[in-house]
Amino acid sequence: MSEEQGFITRSIHAGEAEHTSATPIYQAATVDGAYLRGSNPTFTAFEEKMCTLEGGGRSIATACGMASVTQAVMTLISAGSRIVCHQTTYSWTRRFMAEELPRLGFDVEIIDMRVPKQLDTALEKPADVVYFEPLANPTLDIIDTPTVIRKAHAAGAKVVIDNTFLSPHLFRPMDHGADVVLHSATKYLCGHGDALAGIITTRDPDLGEEIVRTRNTYGGILSPLNAFLLLRGIKTLSIRMDRHVENARAVADFLESHPRIRRTWYPGLPSTPGHEVARSQWTGYGGMVSFELAERAVDRFLDRVRLCRPWVSLGDVGSLVTGDREGQRVRMSVGLEDTDDIIRDLEQALE
Repeated sequence: MSEEQGFITRSIHAGEAEHTSATPIYQAATVDGAYLRGSNPTFTAFEEKMCTLEGGGRSIATACGMASVTQAVMTLISAGSRIVCHQTTYSWTRRFMAEELPRLGFDVEIIDMRVPKQLDTALEKPADVVYFEPLANPTLDIIDTPTVIRKAHAAGAKVVIDNTFLSPHLFRPMDHGADVVLHSATKYLCGHGDALAGIITTRDPDLGEEIVRTRNTYGGILSPLNAFLLLRGIKTLSIRMDRHVENARAVADFLESHPRIRRTWYPGLPSTPGHEVARSQWTGYGGMVSFELAERAVDRFLDRVRLCRPWVSLGDVGSLVTGDREGQRVRMSVGLEDTDDIIRDLEQALE
């Protein structure tokens, strides 16, 4: 499809089969002589759709978000490589960076990319990969993406960005020069909590083919059924994300004024560090809210919610809350329910 067509149009039509109302599920190990580990018409359609939406050169579907992280990074590094990573990332990404890669002999420096001096100092030594999330999980750190990309490229590093929290509807890192953008497609891209998936998009098609080789080597293949669910979910991505943003802002406003909440983090709140970066670079602030209770009552709060589910994951149509039951901070994935119903549930849980 043409880039001249709008994002919503492309999210509905790009990659889809021409002669059926929905792309079929090719539930087969081999299709037209091609083995599933290398390609399958259903997940190829998902890859084509995502490549169009990201504005990239090649997309590669994977079994889950961590398969995307590991396959992308492992393709870009070799013996002696050095990686610079933001201090806050998804917990299993953090383990991969802080434990697994050093165990294999790679040099990983973990810094706060919100502090320009730390990034400048880290890039004084040669680096192969700079890795971060523009809106970091779970603390909602906001990273100045164009600045980090510019500095990383000047130092000769490739930039890998996990854009799960925003989706290409709200922010396209490729537009700012990112080399690789990935998602846990389980979250907002799918949007319904019914499929585990990951997706990698590269600016350079040749790099994309190298990652396909890595996928074939390590495994981590997306199932045709899950690809079908992703194709269906992405058709409503824009509508869902706009609703997530609307509800999240209302929830953030409610929490910021609540006497039992010590502090609220949401990119759309002027009080949140990095708000001006988000306002100038994104088309919306996302559906994730973080808040700190005035007392150590996370355990009690999680036990009292009724509409919101005290579960991990995020990006579902339903609202989800999670946190350290021994601590004070809660991460909330604000869903698509009636706004007043979400707020009433939070209000009674905070009583």
